[in-house]
Amino acid sequence: MKARSHAADYYRRILSAQSHGLKRLDPVAAIMHYHRGQEIPNSSGPAGHWYCVIVGAVRRCTIRSDGRRQILDLMLPQDFFFVSDSKRDGTIEAVVEETVLASYPGARIEQLAERDPLFARELREVALQSLARSQGQLQILGGITAFEKVGSFLLSLDGRGSEKRGEVELPVSRYDIADYLAVSVETVCRAITDLQHRGVIALAGKRTVKIVNRGALEDRFGERAMVA
Repeated sequence: MKARSHAADYYRRILSAQSHGLKRLDPVAAIMHYHRGQEIPNSSGPAGHWYCVIVGAVRRCTIRSDGRRQILDLMLPQDFFFVSDSKRDGTIEAVVEETVLASYPGARIEQLAERDPLFARELREVALQSLARSQGQLQILGGITAFEKVGSFLLSLDGRGSEKRGEVELPVSRYDIADYLAVSVETVCRAITDLQHRGVIALAGKRTVKIVNRGALEDRFGERAMVA
């Protein structure tokens, strides 16, 4: 129990250093730990819960009519997402082994938003950021070829990083990328290999992609607006 308490204090310090719209509720946020594949429960009533990713990654997915999985949203550190008891939420689960979230009770957030117009605007901004992720995914899926989709995906991850170093840490597996882009995993692997051969990217380990020629990616995939 003591070790668990120290871990919670550690992640709470990380949370306090992050910049987001619900900062004033950080002191009452619950620190939640999840393992890879573990589902984030959605039995939280109509008011639901807001979550902020402290470390790790979370995916929201559904099963398509043909039986294949489709990842609808991918949440990374400092991203917020909302969970309610609605079946429309789909399945929400941790992607990596150590995924830690801050949980904010929806009822308390709604009460504060009703009393405080400034906080209501901050909450609206958090909701708009969630919507922007969905719009970004639609732009990526709009790519004509799988190579365009994979290139756009890499640029979007680099744009979402805390430091735009041109070095992307892939938070998910090739299979997850395929389910996010609605293509086969073989297609994802071929696209990454093709980008390597063209000198556009380089692999620095299994999950690290270095963007060697950003101009080539931006010119080909037209994603300047997404990463600006």
